[in-house]
Amino acid sequence: MSDNTEPCPSCGRPTPVGTRCVYCATVTDLDLKSLQLDYLKQSDAKPAEEPLSQSVVIVVQKTGQRYSIQANKVKIGRDPSNQVVIPDDTFTSRHHAWITFEESDFWLEDLGSTNGTLLNGHPVVKRQILSAGDKVRVGHTELTFDVESK
Repeated sequence: MSDNTEPCPSCGRPTPVGTRCVYCATVTDLDLKSLQLDYLKQSDAKPAEEPLSQSVVIVVQKTGQRYSIQANKVKIGRDPSNQVVIPDDTFTSRHHAWITFEESDFWLEDLGSTNGTLLNGHPVVKRQILSAGDKVRVGHTELTFDVESK
Protein backbone atom coordinates (compact mmCIF):
# COMPACT_ATOMS: atom_id res chain seq x y z
CA MET A 1 0.00 0.00 0.00
CA SER A 2 1.30 3.46 -0.83
CA ASP A 3 1.69 6.26 1.70
CA ASN A 4 -1.54 7.98 0.65
CA THR A 5 -3.85 4.98 1.21
CA GLU A 6 -5.01 3.00 4.19
CA PRO A 7 -7.08 -0.19 4.44
CA CYS A 8 -10.84 0.28 4.70
CA PRO A 9 -11.96 -0.80 8.20
CA SER A 10 -14.85 -2.82 6.71
CA CYS A 11 -13.43 -4.60 3.67
CA GLY A 12 -9.67 -3.98 3.79
CA ARG A 13 -9.45 -2.42 0.31
CA PRO A 14 -6.85 0.34 -0.14
CA THR A 15 -8.67 3.65 0.38
CA PRO A 16 -7.25 7.18 0.03
CA VAL A 17 -6.43 8.62 3.46
CA GLY A 18 -9.27 10.72 4.84
CA THR A 19 -11.97 9.35 2.51
CA ARG A 20 -14.66 6.69 2.71
CA CYS A 21 -14.29 3.43 0.81
CA VAL A 22 -16.22 3.72 -2.46
CA TYR A 23 -17.37 0.11 -2.09
CA CYS A 24 -18.53 0.22 1.54
CA ALA A 25 -20.18 3.63 1.71
CA THR A 26 -23.92 3.28 1.29
CA VAL A 27 -26.25 5.37 -0.79
CA THR A 28 -27.82 6.76 2.40
CA ASP A 29 -24.40 7.84 3.71
CA LEU A 30 -23.16 9.57 0.58
CA ASP A 31 -24.48 10.50 -2.83
CA LEU A 32 -23.69 7.61 -5.21
CA LYS A 33 -22.86 9.94 -8.10
CA SER A 34 -20.19 11.72 -6.07
CA LEU A 35 -18.76 8.33 -5.03
CA GLN A 36 -18.57 7.27 -8.67
CA LEU A 37 -16.92 10.55 -9.69
CA ASP A 38 -14.36 10.21 -6.89
CA TYR A 39 -13.67 6.65 -7.95
CA LEU A 40 -13.25 7.66 -11.60
CA LYS A 41 -10.83 10.45 -10.64
CA GLN A 42 -8.74 7.97 -8.64
CA SER A 43 -8.72 5.39 -11.41
CA ASP A 44 -7.65 7.90 -14.09
CA ALA A 45 -4.05 7.45 -12.93
CA LYS A 46 -4.28 3.65 -12.97
CA PRO A 47 -3.41 1.54 -16.01
CA ALA A 48 -6.31 0.15 -18.05
CA GLU A 49 -7.94 -3.00 -16.73
CA GLU A 50 -6.78 -6.23 -18.24
CA PRO A 51 -9.51 -8.33 -19.85
CA LEU A 52 -10.98 -11.12 -17.77
CA SER A 53 -9.34 -14.50 -18.32
CA GLN A 54 -12.73 -16.20 -17.93
CA SER A 55 -16.08 -15.95 -19.64
CA VAL A 56 -18.55 -14.60 -17.07
CA VAL A 57 -22.31 -14.61 -17.55
CA ILE A 58 -25.14 -13.45 -15.32
CA VAL A 59 -28.50 -15.03 -16.18
CA VAL A 60 -31.86 -13.58 -15.12
CA GLN A 61 -33.78 -16.72 -14.11
CA LYS A 62 -37.29 -15.46 -14.86
CA THR A 63 -36.56 -14.28 -18.43
CA GLY A 64 -33.45 -16.25 -19.35
CA GLN A 65 -31.76 -12.97 -20.33
CA ARG A 66 -27.97 -13.34 -20.31
CA TYR A 67 -25.48 -10.58 -19.51
CA SER A 68 -21.93 -11.31 -20.64
CA ILE A 69 -19.54 -9.58 -18.25
CA GLN A 70 -16.48 -7.99 -19.84
CA ALA A 71 -15.26 -5.62 -17.10
CA ASN A 72 -13.72 -6.09 -13.65
CA LYS A 73 -16.52 -4.04 -12.06
CA VAL A 74 -20.20 -4.55 -12.83
CA LYS A 75 -23.15 -2.75 -11.25
CA ILE A 76 -26.61 -4.33 -10.93
CA GLY A 77 -29.86 -2.38 -10.50
CA ARG A 78 -32.90 -0.73 -12.10
CA ASP A 79 -31.06 2.33 -13.43
CA PRO A 80 -30.17 2.10 -17.16
CA SER A 81 -26.57 3.16 -16.35
CA ASN A 82 -25.94 -0.25 -14.73
CA GLN A 83 -24.24 -3.02 -16.68
CA VAL A 84 -26.92 -5.50 -15.50
CA VAL A 85 -30.28 -3.72 -15.70
CA ILE A 86 -33.36 -5.09 -13.89
CA PRO A 87 -35.96 -2.56 -15.13
CA ASP A 88 -39.27 -4.12 -14.09
CA ASP A 89 -38.58 -5.12 -10.46
CA THR A 90 -39.57 -2.23 -8.18
CA PHE A 91 -38.00 -4.09 -5.22
CA THR A 92 -34.59 -3.74 -6.88
CA SER A 93 -32.81 -0.47 -6.06
CA ARG A 94 -31.58 1.84 -8.81
CA HIS A 95 -28.00 0.93 -7.85
CA HIS A 96 -28.39 -2.33 -5.96
CA ALA A 97 -25.11 -4.29 -5.94
CA TRP A 98 -21.57 -4.59 -7.38
CA ILE A 99 -19.77 -7.62 -8.73
CA THR A 100 -16.03 -7.03 -8.85
CA PHE A 101 -13.08 -9.13 -9.95
CA GLU A 102 -10.08 -8.70 -7.67
CA GLU A 103 -7.07 -10.87 -6.93
CA SER A 104 -8.42 -13.86 -8.92
CA ASP A 105 -11.84 -13.86 -7.19
CA PHE A 106 -15.26 -12.46 -8.02
CA TRP A 107 -16.92 -10.56 -5.16
CA LEU A 108 -20.54 -9.56 -4.53
CA GLU A 109 -21.37 -6.45 -2.51
CA ASP A 110 -24.66 -4.76 -1.65
CA LEU A 111 -24.68 -1.00 -2.34
CA GLY A 112 -26.93 -0.10 0.58
CA SER A 113 -30.03 -1.25 -1.26
CA THR A 114 -33.43 -0.87 0.38
CA ASN A 115 -34.31 -4.58 0.27
CA GLY A 116 -30.81 -6.05 0.52
CA THR A 117 -29.03 -8.63 -1.61
CA LEU A 118 -29.09 -12.40 -1.04
CA LEU A 119 -26.36 -14.86 -2.01
CA ASN A 120 -27.67 -18.44 -2.10
CA GLY A 121 -30.51 -17.36 0.21
CA HIS A 122 -28.30 -15.58 2.77
CA PRO A 123 -28.13 -11.78 3.24
CA VAL A 124 -24.96 -10.11 1.95
CA VAL A 125 -23.74 -7.96 4.84
CA LYS A 126 -20.07 -7.71 3.84
CA ARG A 127 -18.66 -8.45 0.43
CA GLN A 128 -18.62 -12.16 -0.37
CA ILE A 129 -16.81 -14.35 -2.87
CA LEU A 130 -18.91 -15.62 -5.80
CA SER A 131 -18.54 -19.05 -7.34
CA ALA A 132 -19.94 -20.52 -10.54
CA GLY A 133 -23.60 -21.48 -10.10
CA ASP A 134 -24.25 -19.10 -7.18
CA LYS A 135 -27.75 -17.61 -6.97
CA VAL A 136 -27.95 -13.88 -6.36
CA ARG A 137 -31.27 -12.25 -5.47
CA VAL A 138 -31.79 -8.51 -5.92
CA GLY A 139 -35.33 -7.42 -5.07
CA HIS A 140 -37.59 -10.18 -6.41
CA THR A 141 -35.20 -11.08 -9.23
CA GLU A 142 -32.97 -14.14 -9.06
CA LEU A 143 -29.74 -14.17 -11.05
CA THR A 144 -27.33 -17.05 -11.64
CA PHE A 145 -23.60 -16.29 -11.73
CA ASP A 146 -21.73 -18.52 -14.18
CA VAL A 147 -17.99 -18.67 -14.96
CA GLU A 148 -16.31 -20.66 -17.72
CA SER A 149 -12.61 -20.81 -18.61
CA LYS A 150 -11.76 -19.31 -22.00
